[in-house]
Amino acid sequence: MKKKLLPMGVVLVSLLLGLTACGNSSAASGQDSATPQETVAEAPEAEAPDEGEKTEETEETTDSSAPEETAQASTEQESAVADNDATAAAASEDGGSARQSDTLVVYFSRVGNTDFQETVDADSSASIRIDENGPMGNAGQIAAWIADASGGETMEILTEETYPADYNETVSQAKQEQSVGFRPLLKADEKAVEEYSTIYLVFPNWWGDLPMPVYSFLDAHDLTGKTVNVFVTHEGSGFSNTVGTIEELEPGAEVRQGLAVQGGSVTDEEQNIRQWVNDNRN
Repeated sequence: MKKKLLPMGVVLVSLLLGLTACGNSSAASGQDSATPQETVAEAPEAEAPDEGEKTEETEETTDSSAPEETAQASTEQESAVADNDATAAAASEDGGSARQSDTLVVYFSRVGNTDFQETVDADSSASIRIDENGPMGNAGQIAAWIADASGGETMEILTEETYPADYNETVSQAKQEQSVGFRPLLKADEKAVEEYSTIYLVFPNWWGDLPMPVYSFLDAHDLTGKTVNVFVTHEGSGFSNTVGTIEELEPGAEVRQGLAVQGGSVTDEEQNIRQWVNDNRN
């Protein structure tokens, strides 16, 4: 039997169609397998910039807020310093206005250093006066007149331990203190003594000497460069050597003898005391 031969044109067309189909199948297969690989490879690369941007944004946010917080803290600190400076300045001004005089009248008296009863009378001691304000020592009264005449301020020398209310007991204790050179402890000064240039020192003459609390006061203060005016009350001894003793204790001060006033005649000496102050101003 003879085989039937196809025309050559038909064969060529069939071959071309088969080759085209194979090529399309291979291309389609290659594209499908590449897609997962590209997705896996690209996924981290796509996330990294996002994380980096978030980090940069966070850092930028932190960096941008830091100067504001620092500036705010700096402003608050400067404000606090300014407030402290203003307070200190106000305190300084108040302190300056509180002390308007350069003169201080320092005095020692039994009154103020003794726990007297309310019924105490002038018979308890010649150094005590009684008026509408209660008991006042002679030294305290003289100090008040001096302060008024000089425009100065007053400060009392106060002992930690008070003296007995009984006059004779006080005499006994004071003599014992003097015999052994005992310096009683004093309460803190009410004034800054060293800030004054003129000092009036008023005290009673006890057995020809300073009361021992006055020694304590002079031991505690260097009065160099100051003028010290001495006033004493007495019952016949006058100044004794009190002025010389103060000169020895305060060699850098100009010590001047004021007035020695007899205790029983203090009330009659007001004008003389005021006059001495007026006549002997620095």
